[in-house]
Amino acid sequence: MVRSDAFAYLLIGLGALALLARLTDGAGWLWLGLVAAALLVGYVQQRTYGFLVLGGILAGSTVGLLLQAAFPRCDGVFLIALGMGLVAIDRVEQRAPRWPWGLGLTLVGLGVVTGLASSGLLSSTWFALILIGAGGLLLWRRREAAAFPPQVRGGPGPRSEPDAQDPPTG
Repeated sequence: MVRSDAFAYLLIGLGALALLARLTDGAGWLWLGLVAAALLVGYVQQRTYGFLVLGGILAGSTVGLLLQAAFPRCDGVFLIALGMGLVAIDRVEQRAPRWPWGLGLTLVGLGVVTGLASSGLLSSTWFALILIGAGGLLLWRRREAAAFPPQVRGGPGPRSEPDAQDPPTG
């Protein structure tokens, strides 16, 4: 019974993917998505970190290709989706060198900057004035905090004076 339900869900999923492939220009994302799904299923079954890394990268690429096809005028969506795939790797299994987190956030940032640059926002006068004002505010707050440093508490312990009964050393 469970096996027939799984097969039914598989048929529904493949049909939905085939329908998405017909609605978009190409089906290149479909093959990436199928490989990503297989790798992620392999990770769930075997807990092999390599499957998670490859599956997350391919899943982010798949979503990026789909978003790029759906929103052709939005530059940077591929980088954002790929970066989110890397961040998802770190969220699923955190390892000591958290390289997926840093690389993922870097790609998301590059995608956002690319999208802002292509929209023309970075070249507007208002955006430049907002950046100048934000930088000035940060400098002003930093100087204000430096002008009134907080009092130091709990410095070195009290000095102990030698007792009169202790013989001088020397």
